[in-house]
Amino acid sequence: MRKSIVFKWFALTALLFSTMFLFIGITQNFFFERYYINEKSDNLKMHMDDYVSLADKKGAETASVELYRNNHIWITKLDEYGRISDVENYYIEVKFKNESRGNLRIPMYSFEGQFSSDVLSILDVGDEVIIDTVDTIDESIPYNIQTDSRGVIDLNIANKLHGPNADKAYSHLNTGLYRGTITKTVFPEQREHIAFPYQERYFLEQIKEFQVNLLADGGNPVQHIEELSVIENFTEYRVIIKPIIENGVTRYIFAMTSLQPVDEAISVIRQFYPYFLGFTFLCIMFLAFVFSKWLAKPLISINRITGKIANMDFTEKLPAGSDDEIGQISQNINYLSNQMEAYIDQLKQDLDKERKLERIRKDFIAGVSHELKTPLAVMKSCLSILKDGIAAEKRDHYFQAMEEEIQRTDLLVVNMLDLAKFESGTYKPEMAHFEIDKVITEVCRSLTEQIQEKNLFLTLKLSPQMVVGHKGLISRVITNVVSNAIRHTEKGYEIMIAVKSNGETAEISIENQGKPISEEDRKKIWDQFYRVEARTSKAGTGLGLSISKEILELHHAIYGVENTKDGVRFFFSLPIQP
Repeated sequence: MRKSIVFKWFALTALLFSTMFLFIGITQNFFFERYYINEKSDNLKMHMDDYVSLADKKGAETASVELYRNNHIWITKLDEYGRISDVENYYIEVKFKNESRGNLRIPMYSFEGQFSSDVLSILDVGDEVIIDTVDTIDESIPYNIQTDSRGVIDLNIANKLHGPNADKAYSHLNTGLYRGTITKTVFPEQREHIAFPYQERYFLEQIKEFQVNLLADGGNPVQHIEELSVIENFTEYRVIIKPIIENGVTRYIFAMTSLQPVDEAISVIRQFYPYFLGFTFLCIMFLAFVFSKWLAKPLISINRITGKIANMDFTEKLPAGSDDEIGQISQNINYLSNQMEAYIDQLKQDLDKERKLERIRKDFIAGVSHELKTPLAVMKSCLSILKDGIAAEKRDHYFQAMEEEIQRTDLLVVNMLDLAKFESGTYKPEMAHFEIDKVITEVCRSLTEQIQEKNLFLTLKLSPQMVVGHKGLISRVITNVVSNAIRHTEKGYEIMIAVKSNGETAEISIENQGKPISEEDRKKIWDQFYRVEARTSKAGTGLGLSISKEILELHHAIYGVENTKDGVRFFFSLPIQP
């Protein structure tokens, strides 16, 4: 079964749109999350660079607060041992019994329960404390502070060093025990007064985790940027640790951001997809149908019009408003249609002309055959009489009769050849200017003998007029018409020839007194060999008016014959010289 172009375009466009939306859906579902995380990481790295310059201008704690407030990222600077640098708002100072070590500032953000009001009340200036430390070559890192009543501890380090869950990877660390007295405390008055980022528990947990890993590695600095993904309460976080060199010492920019928005967005997208895909499918079907109809419309028109052209119907043309390939095809088809129509019209004209020539040949043969019968019969009879010697005294009479028949036959043949030439459509007379009144006068002078023989009156009402035509042919027309008038005018009656002008054409009128022409004769008077009434051999060939008609049509002249009050009038018109 043949499928229409609309259906094919519909199927193709539906497939294309479906593939496109399916690709978009797969891309969003499988690649959007990775793209978002990479974009988040790149933005976080960019903000880390901004943090360095901002910390130099306003301080590390102020820079951390501003970046969190403006971009919702947690960021701070760590020293070479993984501790937050420049803690100014939350620490204690301890003077050891061994005065050679000097005073030790201990940041309190890393100790368990640092937000508890009980803990804050335990540590006070003048209290005696015992401090457990991890000792490096040039630094002691406290992880337990004990007073007489109770103490605080950094569980991240303590759990790695002591207890049932101690990690062997930390067994190589040197630890120390020191006694001292608290000489200074800097605590927030309330929990909500704790400066950023010290109230961010999970952020601090990641910093302490990095610190213990750094200690386990013997304090060897990290050489490259590290990127970590951690999860807390079903929320994923991205952590980036970037080493920087300050005064020959490796320090770190520690930053963290939440990926919760993308998780929520992807979850919502996956819930929304069934509705989205359903609506998208309906849109795809509608758009594919509209697009296929729009795209196939010119092709359908081309198919319809070319079908008409195949059936030789050239009445309708294709619209060719666009400049694309479809528009060019439409223009070419219209041009081809016009050319075919012109060629077919020309072919029809040639066929009509050929049929006309064939008809002329047949009429010519039929006419010649018919018209030659009488003179041939007369000449045959005369020759038989002369041969048998019958009526020898009338010998000269028979010779004269044969001579007249030969002359009439010669005239008939000449006229028929001329008529065939004029009817062929190939003859083109040369037009020129001439004086019609002088031509009429010359014709009348040549026919004076015939006019006088019948005792006819000739009246000329001529005005000098310069007309356009073939002088010889028009003279022949006037001769034929006047000769016809002479034959049909009884003795003693009048023939009147007039020339009138209306400014553009000159009308030549030839009127003879006599019997009117019947309607049937008037319709056939221009036909070949048609005679109004029976004639003798001297009545003419019956071709004069037919030749006159062909000559006048070659001149595109208006002509005709009509009955008047006293007889019959022939008329024709010629253009006047401008």
